[in-house]
Amino acid sequence: MQVRIAVADPLPVFRRGVMAILREAGYEPEAPEDLLAWIRDEERKAIVITVRSDADWNLLDALHRATADVVVVALLDQLSVDASVRALRAGAACVIARDVSPSSLREAFSAAVRGQSLVPVEVLRALIDPVEKPPVDQPSSQERDWLRGLAQGMTVGRLAVDAGYSERMMFRLLRGLYTRLGADNRTDALIKAQARGWL
Repeated sequence: MQVRIAVADPLPVFRRGVMAILREAGYEPEAPEDLLAWIRDEERKAIVITVRSDADWNLLDALHRATADVVVVALLDQLSVDASVRALRAGAACVIARDVSPSSLREAFSAAVRGQSLVPVEVLRALIDPVEKPPVDQPSSQERDWLRGLAQGMTVGRLAVDAGYSERMMFRLLRGLYTRLGADNRTDALIKAQARGWL
């Protein structure tokens, strides 16, 4: 089955360069003005799209929502693990750096059209093995009382007086508790405690 190919990039010279690279690989790319309209017919499609701005991210997401049959190769200015994961989750089949060599572009694009993807190992790990957090320790009954007090608006100073600690020591104890709960701050700790039924 023949695959129709579109190339989208805000820079005409870059877009033409990508199209020339794909032509050298035996493809016949197009540069449609409206990608969402272009993908609507029944033919199998592949798109090489530069993703740089919020509008580009929104277009990537809209293309994926419009049809699952389109193969999207996303070109990123800054190829980071986070940006790669975001693009793959938004529907890209392959993510490569915008400044990739012509041979690497041809290789990645051809793999994507065949239904395969060339993905760096660290990106795969981020996709399949999200950062594992250690199991949350159960707070002691005293620590639960502290959390309840904070949730009710009690100040750290008041908690310290009631617990028999200095305010400075109370801040340290609470910071350690927040860390054990996997929370970044007091609000996050209270949200996590509420979700676990500790308040």
